Amino acid sequence: MGQNTTLAIVLVIVGSFCYALSASFQHRAIKRKVDRNEEKRPLGFRAFLQTIRSRRWLAGAGLLGVSAILQILALSMAPVSVVQPVGLLAFPWSILIQARLHRQRIRRRVGLAVVLTVAATASFTIQSALHAVPHSDLNGVRVAVGALIVYLLTLTFGLFGAHGPKHWRCLLWSSGGAMLYGLEAALVKSLIDFIRGVDWRHSPLLWTILLALVIGSATAGWMIQQGFATGPSEIVVGSTTITSPVIAVTYGIAVLGEGRLLDVPSAALMVLFAVLAVTGVVVLTRLDHSWEQRPVLQ
Repeated sequence: MGQNTTLAIVLVIVGSFCYALSASFQHRAIKRKVDRNEEKRPLGFRAFLQTIRSRRWLAGAGLLGVSAILQILALSMAPVSVVQPVGLLAFPWSILIQARLHRQRIRRRVGLAVVLTVAATASFTIQSALHAVPHSDLNGVRVAVGALIVYLLTLTFGLFGAHGPKHWRCLLWSSGGAMLYGLEAALVKSLIDFIRGVDWRHSPLLWTILLALVIGSATAGWMIQQGFATGPSEIVVGSTTITSPVIAVTYGIAVLGEGRLLDVPSAALMVLFAVLAVTGVVVLTRLDHSWEQRPVLQ
């Protein structure tokens, strides 16, 4: 499949809605098992097994699968540094879905945080698309080292998610899972370009990437479920849709060579937009301290 950035963006937009809807379904299914989780404890394995048997959770898993397929198709048409940031639209979708479910009006502070995050990420995406390269520059050593760094960061976030401050646990769990989602997207892009470029059938790099994808997907899914168990779905979706693009774009630029056309001013702008986007999610997380006492959206 050839390069088609416009179609790739459209696919990711649709996929972002599927992801937000999936998060809503799965969060509601898990909340039935941890309705009163004031201690923000991780979801136990037995409770998790009971949860995944529910129709609501399975419906969410199906929507998540659709979102993943659309993302893979998009990655076959455009660089990861262009595709991943568009997934941020799952964040406002999630806010709108929750407002609809609770029949509540979005508070002004929440709306401003959403606008800041979306505007910053849209600017980041435009800047990235303007300097995108058509093909990745694959190097097995860089791929392995980059993946290892992300795994170590994820482990750190997971430890703090389990034992850190209670009001940060949802963000830490979901951000850790999001790091792996970002890495997964970058590895899928690596795999697509690798298959296109060489005789891959007997290459150890191919099987290494596939193994990393399987392990990373399972671990990311588990960490996201812990995020649902320790906080609202909006925070999970928000942190996922911010952290995942940051990791994916950084990996794409540093490891896959997608930043070869970037100059210093453009790179500085991208860093600024990324910081603003993350700030929007952190602000929303701070607002969440009062959401546990009253409706999230009113």
